[in-house]
Amino acid sequence: MSRVARFLSTEQSFPIPLGSHIGDGTVRGYYIDMRVKADEPALPRGWDHFSDKTLWVAIAQWALGAYEHHLDSGDDRWLGGMRDAGEFLLRNVGEDGGLWQTFLLGHTFPLAPRWISAMAQGQAASVLVRLHLETGEDRYAEGALRVLEPLYVDTPDGGARAYLDGGPWLEEYPTDPPSYVLNGGIFAIWGVYDVAVGLGDERARREWELCAGTFHRNVHRWDTGHWSRYDLFPHPFLVNVASLAYHALHMNQLRAMQRIAPDDRVADVLTRFESYASSGALRMRAFAAKSAFRMAVPRNTRLARVWPGPVRKSLRASA
Repeated sequence: MSRVARFLSTEQSFPIPLGSHIGDGTVRGYYIDMRVKADEPALPRGWDHFSDKTLWVAIAQWALGAYEHHLDSGDDRWLGGMRDAGEFLLRNVGEDGGLWQTFLLGHTFPLAPRWISAMAQGQAASVLVRLHLETGEDRYAEGALRVLEPLYVDTPDGGARAYLDGGPWLEEYPTDPPSYVLNGGIFAIWGVYDVAVGLGDERARREWELCAGTFHRNVHRWDTGHWSRYDLFPHPFLVNVASLAYHALHMNQLRAMQRIAPDDRVADVLTRFESYASSGALRMRAFAAKSAFRMAVPRNTRLARVWPGPVRKSLRASA
């Protein structure tokens, strides 16, 4: 894979299709097929030794990919790998339920240590719920409940919950003002859904209904009229449109949401997103817009510190 593909998140950089084992009102396969994240049924070397620099979401997605391999093949080695990842997550959950990141994030949204991601918390919950359902071990269910705790806490108080149009939105990156990242918010609320449905937890069910309502009422906000937006953050000068890969991911996430919580407003936006993706001219326009945004806001800590623009200012302020 080329550096350009990774830098711009083209469709070749991480093809992650709709999950093929999504349960009908139950928790089974994951909503997005993460098998591309897991190459072999063993945790990648080094994670145990470099947990202070590991993105917890990477471990959760690896585990979800391993589970998808298991469902496809019936090979218990994949389930064993998933279990190892679940144990790793459990060992690193804080007393407050947080999977805390302890490094400076040089990204679109610079975050100083310590920071927490609703996406990582939600996907960790999704892993642990599935492990509980596969093994019957209560400690996985208890772990899933615990990692949801930061999602019930507002971002100014150290949690990962913001508000949009009066309803809760779970923040992949807990920024001020809120970033409202579309893919991360959906991944996060799927964790709440899995705890509600898979464990029958009423608190999670209430939160799921609130978060899903926020999503349904506001999904149109990520529609520019010609492409999807990655986030709703008020970036100076440029809108952060989705890359080609993230636009494809957005469509699959909306398709998955229609499987578990159908809504006409989502269907309308999905239809528009699909029409944009089918237009060669709009794909070229989106690629050009994303390239311009990435030049202005690089996803690299070293570049961000010296690059002129808002990221440099934010990083200096957080140092």
